Amino acid sequence: MGNVLIIDDDAAICDALSELLTHIGHVVDTATSRDSGMEQATAKTVDVILLDVKMPDGSGLDLLPQLKALPNDPEVIIVTGYGTAKGAEFALKNGAWDY
Repeated sequence: MGNVLIIDDDAAICDALSELLTHIGHVVDTATSRDSGMEQATAKTVDVILLDVKMPDGSGLDLLPQLKALPNDPEVIIVTGYGTAKGAEFALKNGAWDY
């Protein structure tokens, strides 16, 4: 299966998604800030990134171009409770697989 990185400041969301994805066979890492998420994404090969938008250290959307520029070009799925049409348009235009 794949290597998944969850970048979300809500530890409960990270735990729930991690448990689900691990149960179906994926290797999962989590990060609760943009900075630690970017560090993990550059330190190892990641196939899929679940990325939150609203985090204490800034917008996850700001990371999207950097994440898509990684050598392994991971698929990025935006997961947010604060979605907007403008955010969705930005995400999809910058390579997100889904919003």
